[in-house]
Amino acid sequence: MKSILKRRVRRRTLLRGSGVSIALPWLDCMQPALAAEISQPKRFLGVLNYFSFHTPLLFPSDEGFDYTPSPYLELLQRHRQDFTIISGLNHPDVRDGHASDKSFFTGAAHPNSSSFRNTISIDQLAAESIGHATRYPALNFSTSPAYSCSYNRHGVALPPETSPERAFAKLFINGTEAEIADEITRIQEGQSILDRIAGQATKLRRSVGPVDRDKLDQYFTSVRELEQRMVRIEGYVSEPKPEVDVSVIHDPAPGEDIVRFGLLLEVARLAMQADLTRIVTLYYVGSSKAPSQPGASFAYHNLSHHGQDSEKIEHLAVLERDLLRQWGGYLSRMNETDAGGSRLLDDTFSVMGAAMGNASSHSATNLPLLVAGGGLRHGQHLAYDPDDPPPLCNLWVTALQHMGLETDQFGSGRSTLS
Repeated sequence: MKSILKRRVRRRTLLRGSGVSIALPWLDCMQPALAAEISQPKRFLGVLNYFSFHTPLLFPSDEGFDYTPSPYLELLQRHRQDFTIISGLNHPDVRDGHASDKSFFTGAAHPNSSSFRNTISIDQLAAESIGHATRYPALNFSTSPAYSCSYNRHGVALPPETSPERAFAKLFINGTEAEIADEITRIQEGQSILDRIAGQATKLRRSVGPVDRDKLDQYFTSVRELEQRMVRIEGYVSEPKPEVDVSVIHDPAPGEDIVRFGLLLEVARLAMQADLTRIVTLYYVGSSKAPSQPGASFAYHNLSHHGQDSEKIEHLAVLERDLLRQWGGYLSRMNETDAGGSRLLDDTFSVMGAAMGNASSHSATNLPLLVAGGGLRHGQHLAYDPDDPPPLCNLWVTALQHMGLETDQFGSGRSTLS
């Protein structure tokens, strides 16, 4: 053993002679040297829950590492050392009820204002820096086509994918040669159309005022970004998609959006495991059916406005417990997934939270946050004073640094969360 550790062979070693060189195959003795050279990719998964959680059932009554689990957290006890429950945080100048969701991953102030203009979300900022390393710079999922939590640099919401079946097929099912050729043709035709549109818009820009010119400049930037994405996609179309050892994923029945949420989490896990992307956002927008009570129907929005009615809270808890079971299933699978010698969970900063701390009163303070993985020290209830907390964007700075971005600022955040 001593001699093996002393004599290490580098992975890039070549055998040379008479002007010819040949690379070595993988050898066991390369492992110690390789371990010091390779850094596992860092990933991010962000989940926004539109109707929040009933926090008296979520937040522990005490803080620190010895907290007593709340009724909801009892469902996640097997993962206690893999996540942190955070209370007390909010975004400064975001007190806009349901409209606060626009600012959850951006931190932009006053989202309900008539003059509001959103900013880039954390996932898209990260995608600009590290998205080039994967087939898809970022994936944006939602359980409803009308809701997105991902925003580009102009503050425009990006359309989400809502179908687990369609997303799975796009990522893992290869088309026929004819289908691939058709897709390449469509991409090339799209690029040609963009060229013509850009040329016409340039002429138009010369004849409009400063305000419209600014709008056109934003449009030009969007066109260029789309064109770059299309060029990138064309390069991948003819490459075979990765194989995954799972059954094909199919869409759930209408109303079963808790199940849809779990399936989208599984597609996200598979995509990150295959390194098709390292950045995923997922918006959960409520459900009328609960997996634990098949046949029962719920009105999630009405239940979220419970007004402390005990019967409504009881029904609401059924839906929220089932949602947390899906999150627990995601943690289990991430824990069991190998990522180059470590758990995929350890390399993935995973956060599930809400833009309202109390959906019944539309309060946007004391937001519920569950943070897992990401190489952080977990197993605690991190409780901040809700009357004087650090900005939530400090958590996003922490996540960006986890992904390798050299920044100490995002939105209202000016440091990492401590």
